Amino acid sequence: MGVNLQILGLQAIPRLAKKFDVDLEGFSTYSDLYGKTAEEFNKAYGNCEKILNRLFKKHSISWWDVYLNSDIGMERTALARDIGLEKDDTVLEVGCGRGYFSVAAAKFAERVIGLDIMNGRGRNGWWKNFKETIAELDLEHKVMGLKVDCQTISMKDCSVNKVIAAHSIRNFQNKQVIQNAIREMHRVLSEDGEMIVAENIPVARNKSQEAHLAFYKCKCKYSSGDRFYFSQKEFQEMFKEAELGEVNFKLADYNLSAAPPIFYLNTSLLKKEQIEKAQKEYNDVVDLIGKHGETSPPTLIIRVTKHSK
Repeated sequence: MGVNLQILGLQAIPRLAKKFDVDLEGFSTYSDLYGKTAEEFNKAYGNCEKILNRLFKKHSISWWDVYLNSDIGMERTALARDIGLEKDDTVLEVGCGRGYFSVAAAKFAERVIGLDIMNGRGRNGWWKNFKETIAELDLEHKVMGLKVDCQTISMKDCSVNKVIAAHSIRNFQNKQVIQNAIREMHRVLSEDGEMIVAENIPVARNKSQEAHLAFYKCKCKYSSGDRFYFSQKEFQEMFKEAELGEVNFKLADYNLSAAPPIFYLNTSLLKKEQIEKAQKEYNDVVDLIGKHGETSPPTLIIRVTKHSK
């Protein structure tokens, strides 16, 4: 199934089950899987698929129901609404990944172009997942994928009126790549168009956000493919150096598990002297999530308007 069953399904099933009075005895939610083994993950995924198939057949739910009842879907939809997408917008999404925000943007905008290079560690098959997701949600007439480096976007100057990077830009290779991407995003932006970058920042307003940050820091330290959140000050400096003119910053706090930092600690990848310390840190942050839950920290929404000269 193209829509990311492992995350969206595990998040949405408890809400859908409550709505349709479905028995979930023995069901593991996504938050239950922190600290579990790969085998336990696979068992939960298999159970999730069985329950979803039952909901599809018996209650005629769709993948739109799954998406809109997941924390990820709710957060991306709220973000698209807060950004102010309109029905005649053409949106270029830079760093589209599996397409979570592309789907939300398509609910509001006329057309969405999801751009990504998909060459990072652990991203094999993501384009296939993106395309299948768009097909299953019947969005092929509105959403297309473009495999292009964000530093050399193969589009004409001033060609789209909304250019958005949602929860993606921090994982670009380094700050220089981010600045190059920002300048390219600005180049393809139409006159009077708007560029928006949305990223979580390392600020906690409650215990579940503290737990998220602690676990994500552990993930960044002991696995690969993730970069910890930039602060608002760092973003301000990056955009100042990019010299794009007036930049506006606003915080939004959705308090949903919109970017789950879940991973299981693979000690075989660590040096012997690291294992004991890493295992303790991992167990401590798993306990934090078990006690307080896990929700994503506030999102910094950065806006740049390209005024006509």
